[in-house]
Amino acid sequence: MRIAANLNVLDEVEFIETCIQHLRSIGVDLIVLTDIGSIDGTADRLEKFAGDPDIRIIRIDREEDPWGFPARMYKKTIAEFEVDRVLFLDADEFWIPKSGNIKATSSLAEADALTVRRLNVPLVKDRPLLPADLSPAGYGDLYVVANPMKNAVRWFKVEPDLAWIMTEVVPKMIINARTVEGVGTGTHKVVEKEGSTTTVVRPDDLIIAHVPFSTADRFARKLDNIERSLTVFGHRLVGSEAWHWRRWLELAKEGRVCASTLSCVSSSDLWSHVVFRANLVRQSSETRARIATPC
Repeated sequence: MRIAANLNVLDEVEFIETCIQHLRSIGVDLIVLTDIGSIDGTADRLEKFAGDPDIRIIRIDREEDPWGFPARMYKKTIAEFEVDRVLFLDADEFWIPKSGNIKATSSLAEADALTVRRLNVPLVKDRPLLPADLSPAGYGDLYVVANPMKNAVRWFKVEPDLAWIMTEVVPKMIINARTVEGVGTGTHKVVEKEGSTTTVVRPDDLIIAHVPFSTADRFARKLDNIERSLTVFGHRLVGSEAWHWRRWLELAKEGRVCASTLSCVSSSDLWSHVVFRANLVRQSSETRARIATPC
């Protein structure tokens, strides 16, 4: 089985090299990378990978409307390369297979698609954001929010100071290139082939560690890019899509956001998950109160 990754990146100089190396380490055979106009040094970091046989780098001008590019990159990937599965991610997302090899994931061979949980990585006091070793040997040093609060939009109406990082984020997909038409907005759901029924499975031996926050500088860049993106294609979003982006922008304009992204979880809020042996943040009202922030 050959697996390709459609990797999208915009101003992620801190993570892009780690993300590429991690994809290789878990068994991804090809990385089709789209740089959406990075100006923070990411483009320079990518130069070292430009000649690698397992990487194709596509650059989109920063002023170009990026709407729909994930679908275009998927079609390009399956048209130009012999691959069996395609997974979708951003540079701040690290796919974590229980075995260490994504090809050993349960149901991968049989299902048309896997919908893979994304679990937020919090800033943990006195701990690195990510372990130096992202193989199974290092899972004991990986911290993610284990039981995120569902229906975040509703919860924020009840607890307006709830920390966003403690809420559930939508999953990402890995799909069978032969049986699935593609993925929808944000690469969170499959697009079925006409007349077909797609088998979608949520594996219990594969997660995605999502690193939304790290430094104030990175988050400031994120806010700038969000504002630019919403200006260009915000009118195409439906319902509550990108609601958290809008929330961050509103709070930033009120001067209530950047410092709060650096709030830490204390080690007493952590417990060990027996399946992955990773340390997962326990969800409780006490924990929410302790790390409550506007974001």
